[in-house]
Amino acid sequence: MEKCLKFGLLISGLFLFANSTVAAGFAIQENSVSGLGNAFAGGAAAADDNSVIFTNPAALTLIETTQAQAGFHIITANAEFANTGTTTFGVPTQGGNSESEETAFVPNLYYSQPISENWSAGIGVTAPFGLTTEWGNKWVGRYIADKSALKDVNIQPTLAYKVNDKLSIGVGLDIALVSAELTNAVDMGLALLNAVNSGAIPAAAIPAPILGDVQANIGGTKYDGFFEVEGDTIGYGFNIGALYQVDDKTRLGIHYRSTVDLELEGDVDFTVGALESILGGVFPDGGGTVDLELPSILNLSFFHQANEKWAFMADFQRTEWSTFENLIIEFEQPTPPDSIVPEKWEDVWRYSAGVNYQATDNVMLRAGIALDESPVPGPRYRSPRIPDADRFWYSCGLEWVLSARMTLNAAATYITVDDPLLDNDTHSAGQFLKGTLDASVTIFSANLVINF
Repeated sequence: MEKCLKFGLLISGLFLFANSTVAAGFAIQENSVSGLGNAFAGGAAAADDNSVIFTNPAALTLIETTQAQAGFHIITANAEFANTGTTTFGVPTQGGNSESEETAFVPNLYYSQPISENWSAGIGVTAPFGLTTEWGNKWVGRYIADKSALKDVNIQPTLAYKVNDKLSIGVGLDIALVSAELTNAVDMGLALLNAVNSGAIPAAAIPAPILGDVQANIGGTKYDGFFEVEGDTIGYGFNIGALYQVDDKTRLGIHYRSTVDLELEGDVDFTVGALESILGGVFPDGGGTVDLELPSILNLSFFHQANEKWAFMADFQRTEWSTFENLIIEFEQPTPPDSIVPEKWEDVWRYSAGVNYQATDNVMLRAGIALDESPVPGPRYRSPRIPDADRFWYSCGLEWVLSARMTLNAAATYITVDDPLLDNDTHSAGQFLKGTLDASVTIFSANLVINF
C-alpha cells in the first residue's frame, strides 16, 4: 500500500494544480478538450479522439489507430462575497467582504490502441473531481471557511469490445488518488462561552475579567483560533459503457461511473491563541479522518451526423450527489467532539446540446451550451467552501488537422453562476453567515492528438 501511495503522489505531481472545481458540486468536467468545445454534449456517443476513455470506454472501438494525446485546461474561478448581516451569537461579526479567485492548470493524458479486430485498450490520467477556494482568515465568514482544497487524480486502464457492427461495450477501472485540506478560524471565545453555558467548564473556574472580556469581544477577532486538517488516500471504482450505432449517421451512448468510497486520514492542527491556558487541553493536535464518497454519474448521449458539414449532439447527465449528506471530521483525540457539518446535497441533472461545422477539409468548428444544476438545496446549506448554484455554460472550439498524424484542438468556455445567496446558520454553532455571491468561471483549453 505504501508503494502504491508513493507512486500515486508521483503521478499527482503532474496534476499539481488540478484542483479548481467548475462543474456542479466539486466535479471537474474538463477531461476532454474536444468535448469542451461542445459543452460536453454527446460525450458518451461522440468519438472525436481517445478521450472517450473517460466519457465512454465503449467508443474506443471507433478509434482505428494507435493514438496518444496530451491536453490542458487553464481554469479561472472567481467568487466575490458581500456581507448582508453575518452575526456571532446574535452580535454582528467583525470582518470584511472577501474574494476567492483561483487559477488552475488541469492536464489530461490518454493512450490507446486496437489490439485485434474487435478489441481495443487504453489508459487515461485525469482529474475528475477537485476544489480550491481560499477566503483568508480575517474575513467575516472566517469561522465557516478559509481554505478548502480537494485534489483527485484518476488513473483509468480501459478495455473495449466491438460485439458487432451495431454494438460496442467498454469497461474501465478507476484508481483515485485523493488529498484534501480544510482550514477555518475558530471563535475560541464563543467556544468558551458555550462550554460555560453547558456546564462543561464551571464559570467559577474562569477569572471574571477574562470571562467579561470574552463576552465583550463576541464577534471580534481578539480570541480567534485556527483549525487545519489534511489527509490523503487511494480509492477504487469502475465505469462501464455501451455504444449503439443506429445507422451510419446516428449513435447512442450510455456510460456509468461508480461511486468511490474514500477514508482520508491525516493530521489535525489547532491554534488556540489567547485562551491557550484555558482551552489548550480541549483542542489538542492529533490525527483525523474524513469519510467522503465520490458520487456515481450516469450519462445518456446522442450524436447525429446530418451531412458532410453539420453534426448535432446532446447529453443528459445524472449525478448522485445525495451521498454527500454530511461533512464529518472524526478526531483521534477525545476532545473536541467530532465535527458534523450538514450538507444535505441532492441528486441533479446536467443538460447540454452542441453542434459541429466542418468549415474546410482541415478545420472543424464546435459550439455548445449546458445547464448544470446545483446539488445545494438552498441558501441555508450553501457554504463558501463550495459556493455552488445552477451554472450556465457557453462553449466554442476548433479542431485543426495539421497532418495525417497530428490534430490540434482548442476550446474556450464561459460559465455563469446563478446568483448564489448564503443564509447559513447550520455549519458552525453560534455563527450565522448571511450574504450574496457573484461568481463566474472561464476556461481555455488545448491538446495535441497524435496517431501512430
